[in-house]
Amino acid sequence: MWTADFELDEPLTFDVVAGIVGAKRSLVVQLVQHGLIETIDTGTDEPRLPRRVVVRIRRMQRLRRDLGVNFAGAAVILDLVGRIEQLNRELAEAQSK
Repeated sequence: MWTADFELDEPLTFDVVAGIVGAKRSLVVQLVQHGLIETIDTGTDEPRLPRRVVVRIRRMQRLRRDLGVNFAGAAVILDLVGRIEQLNRELAEAQSK
């Protein structure tokens, strides 16, 4: 079984996430303001972002680059794909009973 050497819910600052994905901090702030990526309230002045948003932003960037989709459209696509994957898991589980 594959194990990660990092925690997907590890809180990261906006600056760290921006650095990892190769984007400006202002883009990360805009994605948060528009509700396109989740935040974690850590009781600090600025909310933190779970490490999992790095994957989401990278996927959004790829959809933007490859298909010309804006970030809002990319977020909808990722949400729908996630929902389809969840439904497929539920269906497979129901069929195995």
